[in-house]
Amino acid sequence: MNPLYRTFVQIVESETLSRAADLLHLTQPTVTRQVQQLERDLGVVLFDRIGRRLVLNRAGERVYRTARQILALEQKLADELNEFADPDVGTVYIGAGITPSIYLLPPILADYRKRHPRVQFQVRTGSSRVVLEMLLRREIDLGVVTTVEPRPDIVATPLILDELLVVTKPLHPLTEQMPCRFTDIAQYPWVLMRPESGLRRIVTRMADEHNVKLPIAMETDSLESINRLVQHGVGVSVVPRSSVQDDILAGRLVEITVEDTQLGARTITLITRSDSVLPASASRFVEVLPASCRALGAVGAPQSLDPSPSVGAPQSVDPSAPVDVLQSRGHPERARTQDL
Repeated sequence: MNPLYRTFVQIVESETLSRAADLLHLTQPTVTRQVQQLERDLGVVLFDRIGRRLVLNRAGERVYRTARQILALEQKLADELNEFADPDVGTVYIGAGITPSIYLLPPILADYRKRHPRVQFQVRTGSSRVVLEMLLRREIDLGVVTTVEPRPDIVATPLILDELLVVTKPLHPLTEQMPCRFTDIAQYPWVLMRPESGLRRIVTRMADEHNVKLPIAMETDSLESINRLVQHGVGVSVVPRSSVQDDILAGRLVEITVEDTQLGARTITLITRSDSVLPASASRFVEVLPASCRALGAVGAPQSLDPSPSVGAPQSVDPSAPVDVLQSRGHPERARTQDL
């Protein structure tokens, strides 16, 4: 903080040199020398000296207004820089895919806020590609995505395997035929994501493998819309377990077991830049996020760490495990992992 401006502002607001010196814990001669130095630096006289009194002149009034703004900005900068050093204070900027932002992050962020109330979060949503672009432009500190390509400038940490399911409404004819073959399911209308979606490409590939053409009743860009449309009997769909777990438990949807197709799972992944130092608040959150996902024993509030995840819950991922283990853990018969 500029000491000359600070001294000048204090003199103006204290109205006397002696009082300003007391408040600044300086001697009066030191305060006088600092004012004189500021006048020399600026090339103008700031006070009219009338006897023993100092009266602010027009130049001094202009400098006073600007000096206050400068000191306020310096204080704001100091406060903001403090966030880089204090992990319990600051704003964490997150980019997230639609699925993680709706079904994974809310309980984790809520729990983190309870333990670190002075940490704030700003979450921006978009496709995995959009989140990656925001990360590379340094608009966010970290991303949580379902599709990530290997890049030297990105550090990717697997968080959760989110199993894919075929779902339909209760009392659908398929519920009486389980386990079903994919060709049986393909006879009924489908509700799918738009063609550019990674999830849609997976379903299309399944259909191609079985040499069938799916009758598409409706397309949308929202998993929540698919959920509601399936509940209302518009069609069947393939969705990640995290997006329908509550509705399956409540009986609003039914999971259809498929005997001849590996549906696989989505890997929800944390991405950060490899070449940057995060603010302390963001760095701490990045450190605890994998453990928070492991503690997420089911779709809901974070729970205590449990080495045996709840049946039906998204499976946590050990980042140190080899790729083939990550793909098959919990469901060896469904070893195909897809990043959407």
